[in-house]
Amino acid sequence: MDDWPPENIRIGLSARFQWTDGSARCVWVAVCNDAGESTGSFLQGERAHFFFEFEILRDIEVPSGGMELVTAAGVIVHGKNTFQCGSDVPLRVARGSRLRFHQSVELRVAAGQYHFNIGLAGTDPESYRGYAGGPLSHQQFAVMVREHCRVLGAGSFEVAFGVGGKLSHHGLADLPGGMSLSVLEAAPIAPVPVPCDDAAEAPPTVFHITHWKAGSQWIHKILRECWPNRIVEPQLYEAQVRHYAIQRGYIYPTVYLSKQDFDDAAVPPDAKRFVVIRDLRDTLVSGYFSFKYSHPIVGGLAALRQTLGELDMEAGLLHLMDQFLLKCAKIQLSWLESSELILRYEDLLENDVSLLEQTLIERCGLPVTRERLREAVVANRFESVTRGRPRGREDITSHERKGIAGDWRNHFTGRVKSAFKARYGGLLVATGYEKNLDW
Repeated sequence: MDDWPPENIRIGLSARFQWTDGSARCVWVAVCNDAGESTGSFLQGERAHFFFEFEILRDIEVPSGGMELVTAAGVIVHGKNTFQCGSDVPLRVARGSRLRFHQSVELRVAAGQYHFNIGLAGTDPESYRGYAGGPLSHQQFAVMVREHCRVLGAGSFEVAFGVGGKLSHHGLADLPGGMSLSVLEAAPIAPVPVPCDDAAEAPPTVFHITHWKAGSQWIHKILRECWPNRIVEPQLYEAQVRHYAIQRGYIYPTVYLSKQDFDDAAVPPDAKRFVVIRDLRDTLVSGYFSFKYSHPIVGGLAALRQTLGELDMEAGLLHLMDQFLLKCAKIQLSWLESSELILRYEDLLENDVSLLEQTLIERCGLPVTRERLREAVVANRFESVTRGRPRGREDITSHERKGIAGDWRNHFTGRVKSAFKARYGGLLVATGYEKNLDW
């Protein structure tokens, strides 16, 4: 199909959160079948057509648009852009133009729910020529590409079994398809807003720095309830900070980065941050139960869950101590060495309202009344989210497993304790969880 979808089936994205460097913004997207009908359901092997349009806010060079197909577990099944498709592209696009992309994909995938991401990037003409018909490798070309805009979860759809309920294949497979690009010439647009440099007028950019299993999702929920339209969703491998332009005036919860990695990101100089850590012994035990039973399967967790299923708890804790826990320890140590003011998860458990008021309102300057913040804190306490299950009563299948400090005492064997002291005993003392190694 070559016709662009009518306006009544286009999904407007102008109001959606988008990562952008200020050069472009996605305005709409549509998903259709071969008949040009808008649909959210396909059979295996059917062709899906993705249409999306970007408004160009600043002059750019050699544009590349593309789509990523993602499973419900966050696995990218297929991704392709105009550079990879070999599509004809303009060398320059003027401010005020519109870029329309039509990408088709044969859905030779497993039955299930999927969502898709869309994005726009660009490069200079010389680099493009060197890649398209010259000697540049992907690794050499990739550093020359600049991402202008990305929309995560731009839309979703379902894939069902093929005709007659037959299974067409199993596992992942190549997805044949095609792609085309149209340029709508520049039209007058309003001046691009200049970011406000006055910290007194601009809302603060705030980062919640932490490590895994230190109440990150708990704090995330509180932040979301108080500032629902300013949250930048966490991504695997901290892509929201490492790879995308920082969005000034937004809140970044659940950022698992060391001080060094955080300093390497292009963070606005007036940004605020707060750091939350947890006793590494409880971090280890919480990680063990989460990875073995309750955490959604993302990244490499499937293999880890299988490994933990084959080990007894003592061996499982020792296994995580040299892998997962090492990453948490490095984050703790880096912020500790920088003399950063650090919040402890255990103190938040006992004094959540007061400490979060001091941190979010007084230190970070986030605009919210104390009453609204208190409501959000109370609504997300352990007993509230578990529908009355008191802290200390365990449910190993729940993300909110136990909700207490000091649970490590119930699970550390002598061997685990000795191994932990040898690796992390000094850090435990430095963070104030013990006075010495005599525990």
